[in-house]
Amino acid sequence: MTQPPNPGQPFYQQQPSAPSAPVPGQPYPPQQQFQGAPGAPGAPGQPYPQAPAGDSFMGNLFDTAKPFAEKFGKVFFYIVAGGLIALWLYNAYNAGSLAGDLDYESGKRSFSFGTFVLDLVFNALWTFAQIGLIRLFIELVINSGKKN
Repeated sequence: MTQPPNPGQPFYQQQPSAPSAPVPGQPYPPQQQFQGAPGAPGAPGQPYPQAPAGDSFMGNLFDTAKPFAEKFGKVFFYIVAGGLIALWLYNAYNAGSLAGDLDYESGKRSFSFGTFVLDLVFNALWTFAQIGLIRLFIELVINSGKKN
């Protein structure tokens, strides 16, 4: 004796008494398939989908067919230029520190500001020449990688 559904209620078909009961003739009950969350990469046990080629830094580094220098040349240049400027400043500070007089009683060394400034001035040309050479090298690599 089943009642007809009321007009405002949803209609659900009757299920077997136990959804995990084995179907006659099959040794195991039917297994439900896992429905992944929206946006999930795939079914459990499946590997993540391969990222498109050209998206990773290391992939571009070892792929000679890709324009690596065009994509990462500016970042590389900024890092190298920053490192060269930091090294230039440190070397000038170190020269000023080592050129100062040592007080043997207190064990302290004075700082020679004149040596610091002279080292900055005389080594500035070499530092900026190195930065220019790095820039020229990156431009050479970018232009040699173009197909035209």
